[in-house]
Amino acid sequence: MSSSSSIGTVIFAVGLSLVVTAFVGSLAPNSRTESRLTGSDLALELPKDFAKPISFASGRTGEKDLMYVSTDGSLKVKTYTDWGLMESSIVFVKKEIK
Repeated sequence: MSSSSSIGTVIFAVGLSLVVTAFVGSLAPNSRTESRLTGSDLALELPKDFAKPISFASGRTGEKDLMYVSTDGSLKVKTYTDWGLMESSIVFVKKEIK
């Protein structure tokens, strides 16, 4: 095998791996898998009313939950998804007794 063909093979392999990494990253931009493949940080935007964290869990496939105290003192949960779609929030309210 000539050196020019081996250089071409290396260039092809590097190019292919870059394309695959970019494709995986575009599929799930909030994914820890994408973060592991690219070596980049997984950056999730904190809610605007975030004051203090309580817990962070990633128990369900494709979802991550952040439980936190909001700036008004209420307890909330923000659910992040791998694709940034259909994310949700939960607000805990205390039922007043009459």
